[in-house]
Amino acid sequence: MKRREFIVLTGVGAASTTLLSGCGNPENALIPALIPDETYTPGIDYWKASTCALCSAGCGILVRTRERAANKIEGNPLHPVNKGALCARGQAGLQVLYNPDRVKGPMKRSGERGSGQFESISWDEAAKILVDRLADIRAKNGQASVAFSLGNTSNVNRIAAEHFMSSFGSERFISAPVSSDHDDLLFNGTGQRAVFDIANATYLLSFGARFLETWQSPVMYSLAYGEFRRGKNRRRGKFVMIEPRMSTTAANADEWLPAAIGTEGLLALAIAQVIIREKLTPNPVSPNVANGTLDEFAPEKTEADINLPAEKIVRIAREFAASERPLAIAGGAAALGDGESIRAVHFLNKLVGNLNMPGGVFEVEQFDPLAKLGTGKPIKWAPLSEKDGYEGGGSALLIHGMNPVFHSPQMTDRINAFQFIVSFSPFIDETTQLADLILPDHSYLESWDIQAATAHHTVWHADLRALQPTPTPYAAIASPAISPEFDTKQTADVLIDVSRQLGQPLPFESSEECVRKAVSEVRRAFGQAAEISDEDWKSLLESGVMTGDSKPSGSTSGLESAKAGDQPLAISTGEPKPSNDAYPFFVLAYEHAALGYGDHANLPWLQELPDPLTSVLWGSWVEINPKTAASLHIEDGDLVDVTTADGSLRLPAVLFPAIRPDVIAMPYGQGHTAYGQYAKGRGVNPATIAGPYWDAKKRFGVRASVAKAAGEAKLVRFGTSLPEKIDTPR
Repeated sequence: MKRREFIVLTGVGAASTTLLSGCGNPENALIPALIPDETYTPGIDYWKASTCALCSAGCGILVRTRERAANKIEGNPLHPVNKGALCARGQAGLQVLYNPDRVKGPMKRSGERGSGQFESISWDEAAKILVDRLADIRAKNGQASVAFSLGNTSNVNRIAAEHFMSSFGSERFISAPVSSDHDDLLFNGTGQRAVFDIANATYLLSFGARFLETWQSPVMYSLAYGEFRRGKNRRRGKFVMIEPRMSTTAANADEWLPAAIGTEGLLALAIAQVIIREKLTPNPVSPNVANGTLDEFAPEKTEADINLPAEKIVRIAREFAASERPLAIAGGAAALGDGESIRAVHFLNKLVGNLNMPGGVFEVEQFDPLAKLGTGKPIKWAPLSEKDGYEGGGSALLIHGMNPVFHSPQMTDRINAFQFIVSFSPFIDETTQLADLILPDHSYLESWDIQAATAHHTVWHADLRALQPTPTPYAAIASPAISPEFDTKQTADVLIDVSRQLGQPLPFESSEECVRKAVSEVRRAFGQAAEISDEDWKSLLESGVMTGDSKPSGSTSGLESAKAGDQPLAISTGEPKPSNDAYPFFVLAYEHAALGYGDHANLPWLQELPDPLTSVLWGSWVEINPKTAASLHIEDGDLVDVTTADGSLRLPAVLFPAIRPDVIAMPYGQGHTAYGQYAKGRGVNPATIAGPYWDAKKRFGVRASVAKAAGEAKLVRFGTSLPEKIDTPR
């Protein structure tokens, strides 16, 4: 067994063999003799800074390496987002690098499309296949018949793809849809972004935003929540969570309000109505409500729809308005209805006057360090669900960082309609199985990249009277923490090489050069000299992050306009409709705290991480209120069929008291039919009956029936034995 396989696979629930622990000899006495390298000092750890890529938060990380192997990941204390902390996903990054199911080099299809049969080829042959096919397609069908699908639209690979497509002559870009849970609410297209100062708030009202688990930046907001709870010379803040199913975030709240699903916007306007009618805030401004007035949303008139007592809604409104620094945030089921509920929630912030104030909502200016390295032409992104005629015979699809066949099974036929499919995935997932050519990307720990944003908090001061809003703009540098483990290449470098062979060279020679040029742009934006010396470059790579000084824009034009309530809010009472005899329950499909939407199901450490509220691991489940279950003669652990108009899934039931009786809930994450030994064949995929994760109307508005099914359920919980042996790869 290779040493690096031992390091990663120990402790993942597999039967593994310790290589050295029983020998009585220190590790550094043996390894250097096997792997001599004068660039390493035997037995010495080298910590290399990079950026985590396992969610969109982009936390800074430090990777511990020794004798050419990475063996630990920790948070970077210099990074303004996570300040040295790191979540379970970040810790599991080593299993991306050393995963036994990684594609170890370029491959071409050798069997029928979708059969998963591929043969290894050299990079020279792979590049020739791609160049020849693209040249042939362009000659016969024109450049517009080639499309590029990107899961990440703000990294080095995207810049290379932008230049590649521009030089090729195609404008066909397909973007990954964004989950409403991660909607950062850009205002008026100005590049301004709303960020939330939870740390210094005194009253937090969350409408479905699971900020301790999955919403936006969980590590950063967990740190901020600690400050919120600590109080600092003041009474600790109060936290009220509104959602139909109690999440881990709600379990940490002072109060949980299980409002009817889809009524979050209705509740926000009911709270606003109380604040305005009782004059609880100076100079209140009424929202522009479509087809009516705010009085129609009074708690006394809407309590039946919201399914919360009017007196409780009034009390929450009074507490919120009376607090020194109240803050309202929204996500999750609040996205039902095309974001109108999110707009209604953010109107509450405008109403209490916390815009660009400590403990409130900041409007900060974002910058993209790669913007000036692009083509200068606006990219016309189109979702995969939109038909515009470029799929079909004589067309090609290049796909990077997306697995739409899993996330949106309804799109499979559309993808399969492309005559030539190229995947840059480092794993053979459901979409890659349809590929004709696989050009595996590096893992993020082997790649170059740069990410810039503004940290979502203010500086925490002991003296609250001296509190000043000071969001911190930063740029995080990701450099290879280790040499490539396999014969893979960063996608940007592949596109640079292919463009050169097509006679259209890109304006940079490598992904590293692209990052260095982006760093110059960041230094210029931070008021520093654009050129960077070799010594400063080395220092930057060691720290992994560069920060600048910034203040809020000073203008609240974005926050006070369209997205905050000036445009009519199209929220009606009585939604969603409560009656449906065939499908009596609402389905709430939510992001798994560890596995996400299934992108990390191939990492055994995360598969073994028990769900905090149900303790389930290595599988799927559906949560049902005990009263509902009793009426259906369902007991905990029974196998049940969950059926919607789109199909049916069979999975174990978990009796879950903290959920509304008219709601059933199941996490995304499982149900892969490919994606390696740790992901394949485990659980079910809610996207098949509840829609893809980015479709809020499906995720939180689809109706279902539940019935007990015959058979034995495989429900694995923490503290129980696994139903099957998970063997360690040899």
